[in-house]
Order: sequence, then structure tokens, then C-alpha cells
Amino acid sequence: MIAVSIRTWMRLTILALACAGMLPAMASADVRHETGAQPRPAPAARARIFGHVRDFNGKPIEGADVELKTARFENAAATRSAADGSYSLTVESGLYIALAAVKDYRVRQLEYWAWNVPAFGEVEIDPRFDRLEVYGLNAWRPQGGFPSYEVYFRPMSLTMTVAAVTKAGGMDKLGDLPFIDIAPDLAAKDIAVKIDGESVEVLCVNKVHEASGPAQALFGYLIQTPLPKAPGSGDWITIEVTLTDPSTGEKGEGRLYLARPRYMPASAPGGPGKD
Repeated sequence: MIAVSIRTWMRLTILALACAGMLPAMASADVRHETGAQPRPAPAARARIFGHVRDFNGKPIEGADVELKTARFENAAATRSAADGSYSLTVESGLYIALAAVKDYRVRQLEYWAWNVPAFGEVEIDPRFDRLEVYGLNAWRPQGGFPSYEVYFRPMSLTMTVAAVTKAGGMDKLGDLPFIDIAPDLAAKDIAVKIDGESVEVLCVNKVHEASGPAQALFGYLIQTPLPKAPGSGDWITIEVTLTDPSTGEKGEGRLYLARPRYMPASAPGGPGKD
């Protein structure tokens, strides 16, 4: 009987594993163990936001700046629309505070904004902009009240912005005004709202003061709509607001994404929670 040392036995075993095609994986494990290196993390999931930029007559807008914003309003991604108005942004999956689109800002048009953008998988957003901006769009369900949405936004008219800048003596002095009057007078007929793609009635319109600084204010609008008739699906509710200034004809549009609530269903009579 031939005596085999442990070292020789290990060499023979490694040779056999190499012949069997199993050595590379084991060698990698040995290298990680010896050097302390860790396996590379899997690449972050990616999402694509895409669509077409158009005016309110359906005409494609070429060369529009399209920017996806982080919570600090820095660009996570940016591009320009093609000749047919199309654009595409590929980003790390996640929730982004806004997507903005504009061309000739404060010269011919103001911005389109989509808020609370859920970049998961494929997300289509089709911006439309003109000379009216729907900024700071928010919405919520009033708890314990009429089944509805309260929707808040700050509209900005380019015509009125130019007038305010002239009154202030320049854009850099606009912040010195105690009140920045750049919101048009809107009635229910001037406001169109879609929730999950379904048009809903505007029940109430309230033009309110909003503080824009310790000693400055501007106008905002708080409106109320009923819930859509068709129950929505998916994780996100979309609320789209389109405005038309009756005095100038300026238009604007914005979108908001809301996480769809997952409430517990009502208990059947005699079920849990019933005496």
C-alpha cells in the first residue's frame, strides 16, 4: 500500500476537479476567501420614461428640453425631443419628484410638469405646454367627507409674469414684491381634470392666497372633483389638470401620480368587528 501525503492528495484532487470542469468556480471562491473581496452587487434595476412632446394642437415639438428631477431638483437625466416630438430617458428605478418639459422658456412658453413620477418599468408621459404653467400640483382624499379629491395647484401665466417682472423692475427684483400676481382668473369651465384617464366634473373652485416667503404671497387654486366612476387599477393614480385662461387663451397642463391606497375591504355583516 502506497502512503499518500495530505499535500499530494490535495494536488491530485485539484487536478481531478480541473479535468471535470469544476475548478474555476472553486478557484474564484478561494480568491474571494484569501483576498477578502466581495461579490459584485447586482446592477440597479433600470426604468424607461418615454413619450412625445406636442403643442395643444397636436403638433410635435422638436428640441424641447425634457428633464427628470431628483428630490433636490437636480437632473437625474435629461434629453431633447426629436423631430417627431419623441423622447426617451433611461434611469435607475425609483420615485422622482418631477419631470419637466419646455422650449423657449419664459420667451414663448412656460413649462409642463409631471409630479411624483414612479420610474418603474416603462412609463409613458406625453407633455403638452403653452404659455400657462400648472405648478406644484398636489391632491388628496378628504377623510370622512364626500367621496372626492381635493386638487391644489399654482397656475402661472406668461403674460402676467412679464407684467409682474416689468412692475418689479426686473426678474431679479420679482422677489421684492409683497404679492406676485401671475395667476389668471379661472372658473370651473376653464379647468379640465382627468383621473386615471376619465374626465371628472369640477365641483368647487377656490382661489386662495399662498405664502411664497415670510413676507410674500401669490395665488393658488384649490378645486374639488368627484371620484371617477370606473375603479382604477395598478399601483398609481394619475391626475391630469388642463387649464385655459379665458382672457388670453393661454393653456397649460400638468400631471400628478398618487400611490393607490390599499384599504381593508368592508367586513360582511356579522363578520370581524361586528358584535
